[in-house]
Amino acid sequence: MRRLMLVSLLLAMPLAHAQTASKGTVYCCTDNGHQVCGDVLPPQCFGKSYREMSPQGTVRRTVEAPLSPEQLARREAEERARRAEVARQRAEMRRNQSLLETYSSVADIDSRRDRAIESVELELRQAEARHAQLMKKRTGLLREAEFFQKRAMPPALAASLRESDSELAAQNSIMEAKRRDIEAIRNRFEQDRSRYIALTESRTFPR
Repeated sequence: MRRLMLVSLLLAMPLAHAQTASKGTVYCCTDNGHQVCGDVLPPQCFGKSYREMSPQGTVRRTVEAPLSPEQLARREAEERARRAEVARQRAEMRRNQSLLETYSSVADIDSRRDRAIESVELELRQAEARHAQLMKKRTGLLREAEFFQKRAMPPALAASLRESDSELAAQNSIMEAKRRDIEAIRNRFEQDRSRYIALTESRTFPR
């Protein structure tokens, strides 16, 4: 009999503890300027921020109100912006590290820039020489065409003039592209130079 009573007592202890714990929490919120509390969450607190408190009035936990669709959308937008900024900062760090590993000094940057420009300038001079040849050829064709101002131009001569115009237009495009390449090289190396100086100076500390 004593064993049975002991077992019953032990089984009843967790239930009594749970009931005590449940009664030991008070739920409170503010509704229309008035505080509403209860040992269970009052209906007036549904959908609002509320506090879980001890019977002595100590706040154990604050539960925020559910977000509205507009607030949720704003929070998601802020989170996307935050992730994008983190990704941008990481990408910038990788670019900076790559820059420091690529060049050994400012003089190294200048030397590489000059070599790159020199290579394209050589191609530009070749294109200009070819352009001069085409212009000379076209001048000859135009002189020949002067004899046919009052009569029909031979088909072969007309075709040669059209081909000459096409070749000159193509050569002009090539020269313009080479000039843009040179300008792009200057700008790229100038940006690398400025960033390299800023990065290396930020690592230099006064003694």
